[in-house]
Amino acid sequence: MFARIRTLPIALLALALFAVPSVASADYGFGFGKRETILDVLQRTDGAQAVVAAVLVVDEAKVLPFSLAELLDDRRAEVVLFAPSNAAFEGLLGLDPGSLDGLSVEEVKGALPGLLPSGVGAAEVAAILLKHAALTSRADLFTASEGALLREGSVTVADESVFPVAIGASGVQINYEATIIRADLSARNGVVHFIDTVILDGLL
Repeated sequence: MFARIRTLPIALLALALFAVPSVASADYGFGFGKRETILDVLQRTDGAQAVVAAVLVVDEAKVLPFSLAELLDDRRAEVVLFAPSNAAFEGLLGLDPGSLDGLSVEEVKGALPGLLPSGVGAAEVAAILLKHAALTSRADLFTASEGALLREGSVTVADESVFPVAIGASGVQINYEATIIRADLSARNGVVHFIDTVILDGLL
């Protein structure tokens, strides 16, 4: 798998700021979010601190030949991101619900290495995160919305895994593991869908 990781493109870095919506209420639609990158959307969304922290932990460890943060901030990229919520990370890490509430990205980043299961480090976190991003020739609300993914029936993510996209008991599911809880957040370089579970696909 890590041989395939090395073939992924290297991106460039940029940054912007604004208000702070939540995972439950963020709404970027076709207009406002198009001025922002996916990284901007994540950084401003309350409830996305853990996924941003995980990205930074991986980048600081330099276990990939490129920066995940730079990829998510590259305005020329075309990315579909399935972003686990803070609650999804709480479930993965065995934390009580709400444990990550009110924490900053830096606080979560500092705590994350000590919360990971034994034997799980930055390389394993990187492998997990690559299962949450699809790099495509075009990623927008016409090609990568929740409805478009459902019609396609599957999505190929960055490590070349092909995940089914189907209706589950609570909504649209990715790989029969995670349910989309907030769909279709449009950014300049792609689309974000927040999900309720970290996709492991047998990694742990």
